Amino acid sequence: MAVIVNLTDTFDEWRLKTNDLGIAVMGQGSLNDLSTTNKSTLVAAINEIYTNDSDDMENVVDDTTPQLGGNLDLNGNTITGTGHIGITGTLTATNIAGTVTAVTQAASNNSTLIATTAYVDAQVATEDTLAEMNDTTMSGLANLDILQYDNGTSSWKNKTISAAGIPTKGFTVAMAVALG
Repeated sequence: MAVIVNLTDTFDEWRLKTNDLGIAVMGQGSLNDLSTTNKSTLVAAINEIYTNDSDDMENVVDDTTPQLGGNLDLNGNTITGTGHIGITGTLTATNIAGTVTAVTQAASNNSTLIATTAYVDAQVATEDTLAEMNDTTMSGLANLDILQYDNGTSSWKNKTISAAGIPTKGFTVAMAVALG
């Protein structure tokens, strides 16, 4: 069915001609045949369909499993919120602020995983003898210097025999007996 709209037609004449075409093409006789509850005008019926349309996404929050089709450009803005970010792959970040937590790795895990303070404290606690401190270099030691533990500072200090408070008289004999 051809509809002829003239350039001299008024808006109302155009509307009547094109509405008739729509009715003929759709096979619908009137607005009453629509499934909407508001049938006062075509615009009201369309607005009702738009408002109640549940399969369109009117807000980003409507998409519970969003996926990026490309790189996300923050454009100088910030992503904020409470929740979880799970990343498989490489994370590159600068100026990490706030509290960062991680799983404490198993003892002696010699990998590139994050070392938490709990892991470091546990590993340092296992090095509790001088023999285990094979990664420590002491410099400035003189002949007959000794290491003396200082309870006040909880550290080992390099001292001469006299500075350590050991009487030097009879020291050679005591050492010879101890080495004996």
